[in-house]
Amino acid sequence: MEAGVNRRPMTSAEMIRAAQEALGEGRADDYRIQPTQHAEELANKAPVLAAALENPDLLYFSKRYEEKDQQARENQARFRNIVNRANWAVLLTACFSTLLLIVGPMKSVGGLPLPVAMAIIGSCGVISGAVGSMWVYQAREGKLLDNWMSARAEAETLRKQYFETITGLELTDNSSAIAPALLQFEYFRRFQLDVQVSFYQRRSADHRKNADRFLQVSAYSVALGSISAGLAAILTGLSPAWASIAALGTVATALSAFAANRETVNQSRQNLDRYTKAYEALTTLKRKLDAVRAAAITGEREPITQFVAAAHEQITAEHRQWLAAAQSVQPALDKLDESLAKLKPKAKEAKS
Repeated sequence: MEAGVNRRPMTSAEMIRAAQEALGEGRADDYRIQPTQHAEELANKAPVLAAALENPDLLYFSKRYEEKDQQARENQARFRNIVNRANWAVLLTACFSTLLLIVGPMKSVGGLPLPVAMAIIGSCGVISGAVGSMWVYQAREGKLLDNWMSARAEAETLRKQYFETITGLELTDNSSAIAPALLQFEYFRRFQLDVQVSFYQRRSADHRKNADRFLQVSAYSVALGSISAGLAAILTGLSPAWASIAALGTVATALSAFAANRETVNQSRQNLDRYTKAYEALTTLKRKLDAVRAAAITGEREPITQFVAAAHEQITAEHRQWLAAAQSVQPALDKLDESLAKLKPKAKEAKS
């Protein structure tokens, strides 16, 4: 407990341990904070800190942060959902166009006369292409990427201002068994440093899995392209009708483009590299925790300010890199639109 009747003052080790127990430790799945709830949660464990969290500036930053954070999450989900749908539409359109070429030499397909089967396949290709164009248009004209990035940038700025404000407050409370400066520092450690370390560690693992999966899909597309070319060369010697099997190369190309677009939208390779470096930098910085805690116990605030600035420097640098890399997503939308435009003439040509 932070307050109470003590027969003797706490030693430095006891005070640090008490502060850590009051604030708790970060969890592996804990990388989303709701600072508006912290005052109530800490009212019994650290009343002096809970009272400080009612500061008007902190209340403003915390409420605005939560609003922008939620908005950024919603914008991100909407953007990725629509772009992934458009990506699937491009792949399906390529598959339907290829299927038209393959069934062209046949007399019937699944018991249906060839003209009927080709009309059905062609209609499916037209629909998938039209829907894909609609989603690309919606993503571009709705500025979904810009909305996501701007909301996330605002949220991260508010979050930084929030923690700089709470660690910069001059708190004095003679009834507190734990030095207020130590509680402020532990609050930063628990809800900013630990949370960011957990985020970078967890998301690095997620992006590694995604990057490996996209690479595997690209490898499959290369294999499919080679197989289609080889089969076409062999089977065409038996019958010219088999030349259409080479159209599978179009699917291979579309599959490769599908994986590349997903990689561009998710930025798995780039995020893996950035998040790993940020995680290692913050983990190294954590080695200074005890030294800053010792300074906080004696009321020295400069080490706290320097530690907070060093942590934010790493977090801000990573975020700037993310914003710069996110700009590469916009050209991916243009490529999706280009692919759809090229596939439409192919479908008409195959049908004729």
